[in-house]
Amino acid sequence: MYKKSDDLFELIKSLLQTEKRYFKLSASKHKGEKNYMKLFNVIDKQKEYDEEAIKKLFAGQKFIRRLDVTKSYLYNLILQSSETYHSNIDMELRSKLNHIQFLLGKELYAQCEKIISRTRQLAEAHEKHLIILELSELEMEFIRSQSYRGRTEQETEKSFAEMIGVNNKFIYAKEYEQLATKYFIRNYQRRSVNPQVDSTGYSDIMNHPFLCINPEDNPKRKREFSYEALSYYYNIHSAYSFMRNEYSDAYSHALKSVQLMEDNPLQIKDKPHIYIARLSNLVLCQENLKKYDEVVLTLKKLKGLRSYSVKIKSQLFYVINSTELIMYIDTGQFEKGEKLITSIQNEFNRVRLSKHREMILYYNISYIYFGSQNYRQALNYLNKIINDSVTDVRSDIHCFARILNLLVHFELDNKNLLEYIVKSTHRFLYKRNRLYKVENSILNFIKNKLPKAITQNKLIQAFKELKTEMEEIMKDPFERKTLEYFDFISWLESKIESRPFTEIVREKVRLKK
Repeated sequence: MYKKSDDLFELIKSLLQTEKRYFKLSASKHKGEKNYMKLFNVIDKQKEYDEEAIKKLFAGQKFIRRLDVTKSYLYNLILQSSETYHSNIDMELRSKLNHIQFLLGKELYAQCEKIISRTRQLAEAHEKHLIILELSELEMEFIRSQSYRGRTEQETEKSFAEMIGVNNKFIYAKEYEQLATKYFIRNYQRRSVNPQVDSTGYSDIMNHPFLCINPEDNPKRKREFSYEALSYYYNIHSAYSFMRNEYSDAYSHALKSVQLMEDNPLQIKDKPHIYIARLSNLVLCQENLKKYDEVVLTLKKLKGLRSYSVKIKSQLFYVINSTELIMYIDTGQFEKGEKLITSIQNEFNRVRLSKHREMILYYNISYIYFGSQNYRQALNYLNKIINDSVTDVRSDIHCFARILNLLVHFELDNKNLLEYIVKSTHRFLYKRNRLYKVENSILNFIKNKLPKAITQNKLIQAFKELKTEMEEIMKDPFERKTLEYFDFISWLESKIESRPFTEIVREKVRLKK
Protein backbone atom coordinates (compact mmCIF):
# COMPACT_ATOMS: atom_id res chain seq x y z
CA MET A 1 0.00 0.00 0.00
CA TYR A 2 1.27 3.48 -0.91
CA LYS A 3 2.20 5.63 2.07
CA LYS A 4 3.01 9.31 2.02
CA SER A 5 5.98 8.67 4.32
CA ASP A 6 7.52 6.58 1.52
CA ASP A 7 7.83 9.57 -0.86
CA LEU A 8 11.46 10.29 0.03
CA PHE A 9 12.38 6.60 -0.13
CA GLU A 10 10.77 6.21 -3.58
CA LEU A 11 12.49 9.35 -4.86
CA ILE A 12 15.94 8.20 -3.69
CA LYS A 13 15.41 4.70 -5.11
CA SER A 14 14.42 6.16 -8.48
CA LEU A 15 17.74 8.02 -8.86
CA LEU A 16 20.39 6.79 -11.27
CA GLN A 17 23.96 6.42 -9.99
CA THR A 18 24.98 9.48 -11.99
CA GLU A 19 22.14 11.50 -10.40
CA LYS A 20 23.22 10.36 -6.92
CA ARG A 21 26.83 11.35 -7.61
CA TYR A 22 25.72 14.77 -8.83
CA PHE A 23 23.55 15.29 -5.74
CA LYS A 24 26.39 14.31 -3.38
CA LEU A 25 28.80 16.59 -5.24
CA SER A 26 26.34 19.50 -4.96
CA ALA A 27 25.79 18.78 -1.25
CA SER A 28 29.55 18.69 -0.58
CA LYS A 29 29.73 22.39 -1.52
CA HIS A 30 27.39 23.32 1.34
CA LYS A 31 29.04 24.30 4.60
CA GLY A 32 28.10 23.15 8.09
CA GLU A 33 26.69 19.90 9.43
CA LYS A 34 24.82 17.87 6.84
CA ASN A 35 22.40 15.67 8.76
CA TYR A 36 20.32 15.29 5.62
CA MET A 37 23.23 13.44 3.97
CA LYS A 38 23.30 10.93 6.83
CA LEU A 39 19.61 10.35 6.18
CA PHE A 40 20.19 10.09 2.42
CA ASN A 41 22.90 7.42 2.80
CA VAL A 42 20.85 5.30 5.20
CA ILE A 43 17.68 5.38 3.09
CA ASP A 44 19.72 4.65 -0.04
CA LYS A 45 20.87 1.36 1.55
CA GLN A 46 17.40 0.29 2.72
CA LYS A 47 15.51 -2.28 0.63
CA GLU A 48 12.21 -1.20 2.18
CA TYR A 49 11.49 2.06 3.95
CA ASP A 50 11.93 1.57 7.73
CA GLU A 51 11.51 4.77 9.72
CA GLU A 52 11.81 3.01 13.09
CA ALA A 53 15.25 1.67 12.11
CA ILE A 54 16.32 5.23 11.19
CA LYS A 55 15.18 6.58 14.57
CA LYS A 56 17.06 3.85 16.45
CA LEU A 57 20.24 4.40 14.40
CA PHE A 58 20.32 8.16 15.10
CA ALA A 59 18.84 8.06 18.60
CA GLY A 60 20.08 10.98 20.69
CA GLN A 61 20.96 13.19 17.73
CA LYS A 62 19.11 16.52 17.57
CA PHE A 63 17.90 16.28 13.97
CA ILE A 64 16.04 13.03 14.64
CA ARG A 65 13.61 14.91 16.92
CA ARG A 66 12.47 16.83 13.84
CA LEU A 67 12.85 14.01 11.34
CA ASP A 68 9.91 15.18 9.21
CA VAL A 69 11.59 18.58 8.72
CA THR A 70 14.90 16.93 7.69
CA LYS A 71 13.07 14.56 5.32
CA SER A 72 11.20 17.46 3.71
CA TYR A 73 14.42 19.48 3.36
CA LEU A 74 16.24 16.51 1.79
CA TYR A 75 13.32 15.81 -0.57
CA ASN A 76 13.30 19.40 -1.89
CA LEU A 77 17.10 19.48 -2.12
CA ILE A 78 17.08 16.35 -4.33
CA LEU A 79 14.46 17.93 -6.60
CA GLN A 80 16.52 21.12 -6.88
CA SER A 81 19.62 19.09 -7.70
CA SER A 82 17.75 17.08 -10.36
CA GLU A 83 16.46 20.32 -11.87
CA THR A 84 20.04 21.50 -12.41
CA TYR A 85 21.24 18.07 -13.57
CA HIS A 86 18.42 17.63 -16.07
CA SER A 87 18.29 21.19 -17.27
CA ASN A 88 16.39 21.45 -20.58
CA ILE A 89 15.32 24.18 -22.98
CA ASP A 90 12.12 24.96 -21.02
CA MET A 91 14.08 25.42 -17.80
CA GLU A 92 16.71 27.48 -19.60
CA LEU A 93 14.11 29.81 -21.13
CA ARG A 94 12.24 30.14 -17.81
CA SER A 95 15.52 31.06 -16.18
CA LYS A 96 16.17 33.74 -18.81
CA LEU A 97 12.68 35.20 -18.22
CA ASN A 98 13.57 35.48 -14.52
CA HIS A 99 16.85 37.20 -15.43
CA ILE A 100 14.98 39.74 -17.60
CA GLN A 101 12.55 40.51 -14.77
CA PHE A 102 15.46 40.96 -12.35
CA LEU A 103 17.33 43.31 -14.72
CA LEU A 104 14.14 45.32 -15.36
CA GLY A 105 13.80 45.80 -11.60
CA LYS A 106 17.37 47.06 -11.46
CA GLU A 107 16.75 49.38 -14.45
CA LEU A 108 19.69 47.83 -16.32
CA TYR A 109 17.97 48.33 -19.65
CA ALA A 110 20.91 47.80 -22.01
CA GLN A 111 21.67 44.42 -20.45
CA CYS A 112 17.96 43.59 -20.44
CA GLU A 113 17.62 44.31 -24.17
CA LYS A 114 20.49 41.97 -25.03
CA ILE A 115 18.96 39.06 -23.08
CA ILE A 116 15.49 39.70 -24.56
CA SER A 117 16.94 39.48 -28.09
CA ARG A 118 18.89 36.26 -27.41
CA THR A 119 15.96 34.64 -25.57
CA ARG A 120 13.54 35.44 -28.39
CA GLN A 121 15.84 33.81 -30.96
CA LEU A 122 16.14 30.70 -28.79
CA ALA A 123 12.38 30.48 -28.08
CA GLU A 124 11.50 30.90 -31.76
CA ALA A 125 14.00 28.22 -32.80
CA HIS A 126 12.31 25.76 -30.42
CA GLU A 127 8.77 27.02 -31.22
CA LYS A 128 8.01 27.79 -27.57
CA HIS A 129 4.95 29.94 -28.20
CA LEU A 130 3.96 30.42 -24.57
CA ILE A 131 7.48 31.62 -23.71
CA ILE A 132 7.44 33.99 -26.70
CA LEU A 133 4.14 35.47 -25.46
CA GLU A 134 5.53 35.97 -21.94
CA LEU A 135 8.68 37.45 -23.48
CA SER A 136 6.56 39.86 -25.53
CA GLU A 137 4.83 41.01 -22.35
CA LEU A 138 8.21 41.65 -20.71
CA GLU A 139 9.35 43.44 -23.86
CA MET A 140 6.35 45.79 -23.65
CA GLU A 141 7.09 46.35 -19.96
CA PHE A 142 10.66 47.19 -20.97
CA ILE A 143 9.36 49.72 -23.55
CA ARG A 144 6.94 51.30 -21.05
CA SER A 145 9.65 51.59 -18.39
CA GLN A 146 11.60 53.78 -20.82
CA SER A 147 8.53 55.95 -21.44
CA TYR A 148 8.39 54.67 -25.06
CA ARG A 149 11.64 56.53 -25.81
CA GLY A 150 13.06 55.75 -29.27
CA ARG A 151 9.95 53.79 -30.35
CA THR A 152 7.65 54.56 -33.28
CA GLU A 153 3.97 53.78 -33.59
CA GLN A 154 4.68 51.52 -36.57
CA GLU A 155 7.20 49.47 -34.54
CA THR A 156 4.74 48.88 -31.71
CA GLU A 157 1.98 47.95 -34.17
CA LYS A 158 4.33 45.40 -35.72
CA SER A 159 5.18 44.02 -32.27
CA PHE A 160 1.50 43.61 -31.36
CA ALA A 161 0.74 42.01 -34.74
CA GLU A 162 3.54 39.51 -34.13
CA MET A 163 2.24 38.87 -30.63
CA ILE A 164 -1.27 38.20 -31.95
CA GLY A 165 0.18 35.92 -34.65
CA VAL A 166 2.10 33.88 -32.07
CA ASN A 167 -0.99 33.76 -29.85
CA ASN A 168 -3.08 32.45 -32.77
CA LYS A 169 -0.46 29.76 -33.50
CA PHE A 170 -0.49 28.76 -29.84
CA ILE A 171 -4.32 28.52 -29.76
CA TYR A 172 -4.32 26.69 -33.10
CA ALA A 173 -1.84 24.11 -31.77
CA LYS A 174 -3.93 23.64 -28.62
CA GLU A 175 -7.02 23.00 -30.76
CA TYR A 176 -5.14 20.16 -32.46
CA GLU A 177 -3.88 18.90 -29.10
CA GLN A 178 -7.47 18.78 -27.82
CA LEU A 179 -8.57 16.81 -30.90
CA ALA A 180 -5.66 14.38 -30.44
CA THR A 181 -6.49 13.93 -26.75
CA LYS A 182 -10.15 13.19 -27.55
CA TYR A 183 -9.14 10.76 -30.30
CA PHE A 184 -6.67 8.73 -28.22
CA ILE A 185 -8.92 8.58 -25.13
CA ARG A 186 -11.70 7.22 -27.34
CA ASN A 187 -9.29 4.83 -29.05
CA TYR A 188 -8.08 3.48 -25.71
CA GLN A 189 -11.68 2.89 -24.59
CA ARG A 190 -12.52 1.16 -27.87
CA ARG A 191 -9.55 -1.19 -27.63
CA SER A 192 -9.89 -1.91 -23.92
CA VAL A 193 -13.65 -1.92 -23.42
CA ASN A 194 -15.48 -2.65 -26.66
CA PRO A 195 -13.51 -3.25 -29.88
CA GLN A 196 -16.74 -3.54 -31.86
CA VAL A 197 -17.17 0.23 -31.91
CA ASP A 198 -16.29 0.93 -35.54
CA SER A 199 -14.67 3.98 -37.13
CA THR A 200 -17.99 5.84 -37.35
CA GLY A 201 -17.59 6.49 -33.63
CA TYR A 202 -14.86 8.99 -34.54
CA SER A 203 -16.77 11.02 -37.13
CA ASP A 204 -17.20 14.08 -34.88
CA ILE A 205 -13.42 14.24 -34.47
CA MET A 206 -12.35 13.38 -38.01
CA ASN A 207 -14.93 15.74 -39.57
CA HIS A 208 -13.64 18.68 -37.55
CA PRO A 209 -12.65 21.50 -39.95
CA PHE A 210 -9.07 21.49 -38.62
CA LEU A 211 -8.64 17.84 -39.64
CA CYS A 212 -10.34 18.30 -43.02
CA ILE A 213 -7.73 20.88 -44.04
CA ASN A 214 -4.93 19.20 -45.96
CA PRO A 215 -1.76 21.29 -45.47
CA GLU A 216 -0.17 19.55 -48.47
CA ASP A 217 -2.77 21.09 -50.81
CA ASN A 218 -1.71 24.63 -50.03
CA PRO A 219 2.00 25.28 -49.27
CA LYS A 220 1.17 28.84 -48.14
CA ARG A 221 -1.42 27.52 -45.70
CA LYS A 222 1.05 24.88 -44.52
CA ARG A 223 3.42 27.66 -43.39
CA GLU A 224 0.66 28.94 -41.11
CA PHE A 225 0.73 25.64 -39.24
CA SER A 226 3.09 25.54 -36.29
CA TYR A 227 5.33 22.49 -35.92
CA GLU A 228 3.12 21.29 -33.05
CA ALA A 229 -0.13 21.63 -35.05
CA LEU A 230 1.33 19.72 -38.03
CA SER A 231 2.65 17.01 -35.72
CA TYR A 232 -0.78 16.42 -34.18
CA TYR A 233 -2.44 16.54 -37.64
CA TYR A 234 -0.21 13.79 -39.07
CA ASN A 235 -0.40 11.66 -35.93
CA ILE A 236 -4.21 11.68 -35.70
CA HIS A 237 -4.64 10.85 -39.40
CA SER A 238 -2.04 8.07 -39.21
CA ALA A 239 -3.69 6.48 -36.16
CA TYR A 240 -7.19 6.73 -37.66
CA SER A 241 -6.13 5.17 -40.98
CA PHE A 242 -4.28 2.39 -39.13
CA MET A 243 -7.42 1.57 -37.13
CA ARG A 244 -9.39 1.31 -40.41
CA ASN A 245 -6.75 -1.07 -41.89
CA GLU A 246 -5.84 1.63 -44.43
CA TYR A 247 -2.16 0.95 -43.93
CA SER A 248 -0.86 2.82 -47.00
CA ASP A 249 -2.52 6.04 -45.84
CA ALA A 250 -1.39 5.44 -42.25
CA TYR A 251 2.16 4.86 -43.53
CA SER A 252 2.10 8.09 -45.56
CA HIS A 253 1.10 10.21 -42.55
CA ALA A 254 3.48 8.39 -40.20
CA LEU A 255 6.35 9.01 -42.63
CA LYS A 256 5.49 12.73 -42.80
CA SER A 257 5.36 12.85 -39.00
CA VAL A 258 8.88 11.39 -38.73
CA GLN A 259 10.19 13.62 -41.52
CA LEU A 260 8.72 16.66 -39.77
CA MET A 261 10.76 15.91 -36.65
CA GLU A 262 13.91 15.13 -38.63
CA ASP A 263 13.53 18.49 -40.41
CA ASN A 264 13.35 20.09 -36.95
CA PRO A 265 16.25 18.42 -35.08
CA LEU A 266 15.78 20.70 -32.05
CA GLN A 267 12.41 19.01 -31.52
CA ILE A 268 14.13 15.61 -31.40
CA LYS A 269 16.58 16.97 -28.84
CA ASP A 270 13.76 18.50 -26.74
CA LYS A 271 11.36 15.55 -27.03
CA PRO A 272 13.23 12.31 -27.79
CA HIS A 273 10.32 10.24 -26.41
CA ILE A 274 8.02 11.73 -29.07
CA TYR A 275 10.54 10.92 -31.83
CA ILE A 276 10.75 7.31 -30.61
CA ALA A 277 6.94 7.10 -30.56
CA ARG A 278 6.74 8.45 -34.13
CA LEU A 279 9.34 5.93 -35.33
CA SER A 280 7.38 3.21 -33.52
CA ASN A 281 4.18 4.21 -35.36
CA LEU A 282 6.05 4.22 -38.67
CA VAL A 283 7.55 0.79 -38.13
CA LEU A 284 4.11 -0.67 -37.33
CA CYS A 285 2.87 0.58 -40.69
CA GLN A 286 5.98 -0.78 -42.43
CA GLU A 287 5.41 -4.20 -40.85
CA ASN A 288 1.75 -4.29 -41.87
CA LEU A 289 2.74 -3.38 -45.45
CA LYS A 290 5.51 -6.03 -45.36
CA LYS A 291 8.16 -3.36 -46.02
CA TYR A 292 10.75 -5.33 -44.04
CA ASP A 293 13.73 -3.62 -45.71
CA GLU A 294 12.38 -0.33 -44.35
CA VAL A 295 11.71 -1.93 -40.95
CA VAL A 296 15.42 -2.74 -40.71
CA LEU A 297 16.33 0.88 -41.54
CA THR A 298 13.90 2.27 -38.95
CA LEU A 299 15.28 -0.16 -36.35
CA LYS A 300 18.76 1.12 -37.19
CA LYS A 301 17.59 4.68 -36.39
CA LEU A 302 16.11 3.52 -33.08
CA LYS A 303 19.22 1.58 -32.11
CA GLY A 304 21.35 4.63 -32.92
CA LEU A 305 19.57 6.73 -30.30
CA ARG A 306 21.32 7.13 -26.95
CA SER A 307 20.05 8.45 -23.64
CA TYR A 308 20.93 8.46 -19.94
CA SER A 309 17.26 8.85 -19.02
CA VAL A 310 15.63 5.77 -17.48
CA LYS A 311 12.37 6.68 -19.20
CA ILE A 312 13.95 6.90 -22.67
CA LYS A 313 16.04 3.74 -22.14
CA SER A 314 12.90 1.83 -21.17
CA GLN A 315 11.01 3.22 -24.15
CA LEU A 316 13.80 2.23 -26.56
CA PHE A 317 14.07 -1.24 -24.97
CA TYR A 318 10.36 -1.81 -25.51
CA VAL A 319 10.04 -0.34 -29.03
CA ILE A 320 13.17 -2.03 -30.44
CA ASN A 321 12.45 -5.47 -28.98
CA SER A 322 8.71 -5.53 -29.68
CA THR A 323 9.42 -4.41 -33.27
CA GLU A 324 11.97 -7.18 -33.82
CA LEU A 325 9.73 -9.82 -32.24
CA ILE A 326 6.79 -8.81 -34.47
CA MET A 327 9.04 -8.90 -37.55
CA TYR A 328 10.19 -12.43 -36.68
CA ILE A 329 6.57 -13.49 -36.00
CA ASP A 330 5.33 -12.07 -39.32
CA THR A 331 8.14 -13.70 -41.32
CA GLY A 332 8.11 -17.03 -39.46
CA GLN A 333 11.68 -16.59 -38.19
CA PHE A 334 10.83 -18.00 -34.76
CA GLU A 335 14.34 -19.37 -34.09
CA LYS A 336 15.75 -15.81 -34.43
CA GLY A 337 13.01 -14.65 -32.09
CA GLU A 338 14.10 -17.20 -29.47
CA LYS A 339 17.67 -15.86 -29.59
CA LEU A 340 16.35 -12.33 -29.12
CA ILE A 341 14.27 -13.45 -26.11
CA THR A 342 17.48 -14.44 -24.31
CA SER A 343 18.83 -10.89 -24.53
CA ILE A 344 15.41 -9.47 -23.57
CA GLN A 345 15.33 -11.64 -20.44
CA ASN A 346 18.82 -10.43 -19.46
CA GLU A 347 17.69 -6.79 -19.62
CA PHE A 348 14.12 -7.12 -18.37
CA ASN A 349 14.86 -6.34 -14.71
CA ARG A 350 17.07 -3.37 -15.58
CA VAL A 351 14.33 -1.34 -17.21
CA ARG A 352 11.05 0.07 -15.95
CA LEU A 353 8.19 -0.99 -18.17
CA SER A 354 4.59 0.09 -17.83
CA LYS A 355 2.04 -2.70 -17.39
CA HIS A 356 0.82 -1.91 -20.92
CA ARG A 357 4.24 -2.56 -22.48
CA GLU A 358 4.98 -5.53 -20.25
CA MET A 359 1.80 -7.29 -21.42
CA ILE A 360 2.63 -6.77 -25.11
CA LEU A 361 6.18 -8.10 -24.70
CA TYR A 362 4.94 -11.15 -22.78
CA TYR A 363 2.38 -11.88 -25.49
CA ASN A 364 4.89 -11.57 -28.34
CA ILE A 365 7.41 -13.73 -26.48
CA SER A 366 4.75 -16.43 -25.96
CA TYR A 367 3.88 -16.20 -29.69
CA ILE A 368 7.55 -16.74 -30.63
CA TYR A 369 7.76 -19.81 -28.37
CA PHE A 370 4.48 -21.13 -29.84
CA GLY A 371 5.89 -20.74 -33.36
CA SER A 372 9.09 -22.58 -32.44
CA GLN A 373 6.98 -25.36 -30.82
CA ASN A 374 8.40 -24.58 -27.38
CA TYR A 375 4.94 -24.83 -25.86
CA ARG A 376 6.04 -25.06 -22.21
CA GLN A 377 7.80 -21.71 -22.43
CA ALA A 378 4.86 -20.23 -24.33
CA LEU A 379 2.62 -21.34 -21.46
CA ASN A 380 4.99 -19.78 -18.94
CA TYR A 381 4.66 -16.30 -20.50
CA LEU A 382 0.94 -16.63 -21.18
CA ASN A 383 0.42 -17.39 -17.49
CA LYS A 384 2.21 -14.15 -16.62
CA ILE A 385 -0.60 -12.36 -18.48
CA ILE A 386 -3.53 -14.58 -17.47
CA ASN A 387 -2.60 -14.60 -13.77
CA ASP A 388 -2.14 -10.83 -13.63
CA SER A 389 -5.00 -9.26 -11.68
CA VAL A 390 -4.80 -5.99 -13.67
CA THR A 391 -7.02 -6.94 -16.62
CA ASP A 392 -8.18 -3.44 -17.55
CA VAL A 393 -4.74 -2.59 -19.01
CA ARG A 394 -4.57 -3.92 -22.58
CA SER A 395 -7.74 -5.95 -22.22
CA ASP A 396 -7.27 -7.05 -25.85
CA ILE A 397 -3.96 -8.74 -24.95
CA HIS A 398 -5.57 -10.44 -21.95
CA CYS A 399 -8.31 -11.80 -24.20
CA PHE A 400 -6.08 -13.12 -26.97
CA ALA A 401 -3.63 -14.56 -24.43
CA ARG A 402 -6.51 -16.80 -23.32
CA ILE A 403 -7.24 -17.88 -26.90
CA LEU A 404 -3.55 -18.65 -27.53
CA ASN A 405 -3.52 -20.47 -24.18
CA LEU A 406 -6.22 -22.82 -25.54
CA LEU A 407 -4.13 -23.57 -28.64
CA VAL A 408 -1.04 -24.26 -26.51
CA HIS A 409 -2.96 -26.76 -24.36
CA PHE A 410 -4.32 -28.35 -27.53
CA GLU A 411 -0.75 -28.74 -28.86
CA LEU A 412 0.32 -30.22 -25.52
CA ASP A 413 -2.63 -32.65 -25.74
CA ASN A 414 -3.95 -31.53 -22.34
CA LYS A 415 -7.44 -32.88 -23.04
CA ASN A 416 -8.45 -33.00 -19.40
CA LEU A 417 -7.72 -29.30 -18.94
CA LEU A 418 -9.23 -28.06 -22.19
CA GLU A 419 -12.87 -28.40 -21.14
CA TYR A 420 -12.29 -26.29 -18.02
CA ILE A 421 -10.15 -23.71 -19.89
CA VAL A 422 -12.78 -23.31 -22.63
CA LYS A 423 -15.44 -22.51 -20.01
CA SER A 424 -13.25 -20.03 -18.10
CA THR A 425 -12.12 -18.37 -21.36
CA HIS A 426 -15.69 -18.00 -22.60
CA ARG A 427 -16.72 -16.53 -19.25
CA PHE A 428 -13.83 -14.04 -19.32
CA LEU A 429 -14.53 -12.88 -22.88
CA TYR A 430 -18.30 -12.72 -22.41
CA LYS A 431 -17.98 -10.52 -19.30
CA ARG A 432 -15.87 -8.06 -21.27
CA ASN A 433 -18.12 -8.04 -24.33
CA ARG A 434 -15.06 -9.15 -26.29
CA LEU A 435 -16.33 -12.10 -28.33
CA TYR A 436 -15.16 -11.80 -31.91
CA LYS A 437 -16.72 -14.40 -34.21
CA VAL A 438 -13.21 -15.82 -34.66
CA GLU A 439 -12.87 -16.33 -30.90
CA ASN A 440 -16.32 -17.91 -30.75
CA SER A 441 -15.40 -20.32 -33.57
CA ILE A 442 -12.25 -21.47 -31.76
CA LEU A 443 -14.15 -21.99 -28.51
CA ASN A 444 -16.94 -23.88 -30.27
CA PHE A 445 -14.43 -26.05 -32.15
CA ILE A 446 -12.55 -27.11 -29.02
CA LYS A 447 -15.68 -27.55 -26.91
CA ASN A 448 -18.02 -29.30 -29.36
CA LYS A 449 -16.19 -30.53 -32.44
CA LEU A 450 -12.80 -31.66 -31.13
CA PRO A 451 -14.18 -34.38 -28.80
CA LYS A 452 -16.03 -35.95 -31.78
CA ALA A 453 -12.90 -36.07 -33.99
CA ILE A 454 -11.77 -39.47 -32.75
CA THR A 455 -9.68 -40.40 -35.83
CA GLN A 456 -6.96 -38.48 -37.66
CA ASN A 457 -9.10 -38.19 -40.80
CA LYS A 458 -12.02 -36.78 -38.81
CA LEU A 459 -9.69 -34.34 -37.05
CA ILE A 460 -8.29 -33.06 -40.36
CA GLN A 461 -11.83 -32.74 -41.73
CA ALA A 462 -12.83 -30.75 -38.62
CA PHE A 463 -9.83 -28.44 -39.17
CA LYS A 464 -10.84 -27.95 -42.82
CA GLU A 465 -14.37 -27.01 -41.78
CA LEU A 466 -13.02 -24.57 -39.20
CA LYS A 467 -10.70 -23.01 -41.81
CA THR A 468 -13.61 -22.55 -44.27
CA GLU A 469 -15.68 -20.98 -41.48
CA MET A 470 -12.86 -18.63 -40.50
CA GLU A 471 -12.10 -17.55 -44.05
CA GLU A 472 -15.73 -16.53 -44.39
CA ILE A 473 -15.59 -14.64 -41.09
CA MET A 474 -12.36 -12.92 -42.13
CA LYS A 475 -14.16 -11.17 -45.00
CA ASP A 476 -15.34 -8.74 -42.32
CA PRO A 477 -12.57 -6.09 -41.88
CA PHE A 478 -13.34 -5.93 -38.16
CA GLU A 479 -12.75 -9.68 -37.79
CA ARG A 480 -9.55 -9.49 -39.88
CA LYS A 481 -8.05 -7.38 -37.08
CA THR A 482 -7.73 -10.62 -35.10
CA LEU A 483 -4.93 -11.72 -37.47
CA GLU A 484 -2.82 -8.95 -35.92
CA TYR A 485 -2.87 -11.01 -32.73
CA PHE A 486 -2.52 -14.49 -34.17
CA ASP A 487 -2.41 -16.06 -37.66
CA PHE A 488 -5.25 -18.52 -37.17
CA ILE A 489 -5.47 -19.44 -40.87
CA SER A 490 -1.79 -20.45 -41.12
CA TRP A 491 -2.09 -22.49 -37.93
CA LEU A 492 -5.10 -24.37 -39.32
CA GLU A 493 -3.25 -25.01 -42.59
CA SER A 494 -0.33 -26.45 -40.61
CA LYS A 495 -2.74 -28.88 -38.91
CA ILE A 496 -4.48 -29.85 -42.18
CA GLU A 497 -1.21 -30.36 -44.11
CA SER A 498 0.73 -31.83 -41.13
CA ARG A 499 3.49 -29.27 -41.62
CA PRO A 500 5.19 -26.97 -39.10
CA PHE A 501 3.45 -23.65 -38.46
CA THR A 502 6.70 -21.78 -39.13
CA GLU A 503 7.01 -23.43 -42.57
CA ILE A 504 3.52 -22.28 -43.60
CA VAL A 505 4.19 -18.68 -42.47
CA ARG A 506 7.53 -18.50 -44.31
CA GLU A 507 6.03 -19.91 -47.46
CA LYS A 508 3.34 -17.21 -47.47
CA VAL A 509 5.98 -14.50 -47.01
CA ARG A 510 7.92 -15.85 -50.03
CA LEU A 511 4.75 -15.94 -52.15
CA LYS A 512 3.86 -12.35 -51.22
CA LYS A 513 7.34 -11.19 -52.20
